[in-house]
Amino acid sequence: MNRYLFIISVAVMALCSACSNDDEQRIDTAQHPILLGSSFGADTRSVASNLLNGDTVYVWTDFINSATLQTSEYFNAWQLRANGVGSLAPQPSGNTKLFPAINHLDFYALCGNFGVVAEGARAGEPFVEPEVMSLPTTSGICHTVLSDQRTPEAFYKSDLLYSVVKDQEPVSSAVVLPFKHLLSRIQIILVAGNGITTSDLSTATVKLVNLKRQVVFTPNKSADFSSQSALASMLSIPMNAQQSDIQMNVYAAASYGEALSAFSTAFADAIVVPQTIAKGAAFIKVSYLGRDTYYRIPNGDGDSPLTLQGGKQYCFRLIADRIGDGHLFDDVTVEEWGTATSNPLWLDNVSE
Repeated sequence: MNRYLFIISVAVMALCSACSNDDEQRIDTAQHPILLGSSFGADTRSVASNLLNGDTVYVWTDFINSATLQTSEYFNAWQLRANGVGSLAPQPSGNTKLFPAINHLDFYALCGNFGVVAEGARAGEPFVEPEVMSLPTTSGICHTVLSDQRTPEAFYKSDLLYSVVKDQEPVSSAVVLPFKHLLSRIQIILVAGNGITTSDLSTATVKLVNLKRQVVFTPNKSADFSSQSALASMLSIPMNAQQSDIQMNVYAAASYGEALSAFSTAFADAIVVPQTIAKGAAFIKVSYLGRDTYYRIPNGDGDSPLTLQGGKQYCFRLIADRIGDGHLFDDVTVEEWGTATSNPLWLDNVSE
């Protein structure tokens, strides 16, 4: 009798042990809705700290098979709209996507001015076809900066932004997409020189001269998103790129506080395609008191062309004089777009 009781006890213990192991290995297989947000981290977008209210973002995801680690497309060109404070809402409303139950996802997001289809059945519609278009890793996608950036809306529309989040596990909270600027930002501080008063500059207009305004971005899924050189390798200027002057957004200097020279009344801002401006070429045109002044790239033996890099912002301090019809630059700073510390450089080594 005791032997039978012992056998029954062992069987019950084994069953309980099996139940305990099942509890430890149980995995939550509920499919959470995918919630997304946006951020620039320490970076800033001029006077805005995030995507603007109404900005359109397209998101692509790859599914990572947990058994084979192979990736495949999960969904394409999911269209979302920014609300200006870091949230992204599906468009149309209710077009929710779900995480897979177990497997992880890679996210790729784009925000830019991609234009419309020129001809065919979709003529006049946005170039990116939501839910259909694959991430353009071979064909690329063409972004255009505007020739007239005199309004904040036009300035922001000229920005090209990219974000990558790899190996994201299913979560119930929002996944934040850390966007980076792919283009270059040009800032100009005007300072009154000989025969000019600060009030003379209050109505000045500023243009960047004869720049290419289109760039093709070809995402590389295997590239290091944290590397600026890797991001730069994904950009190319098409043979037939639009080229023209770019009218800059001019602000009153007081709106930028102590960051500007006390002798300045005008601050100009624009986003441009990374490109090289030749030695001796006119780069900036400033118009005031009914006359035009051109600022050129230095052309001495020790000077270099000006090579604008993506993800960088360049700040030029220009002296406006009443006499003379052309000037070289005074000095320039270059830094990561949105950082607070400037590194002063002379123009001949601004690309270093």
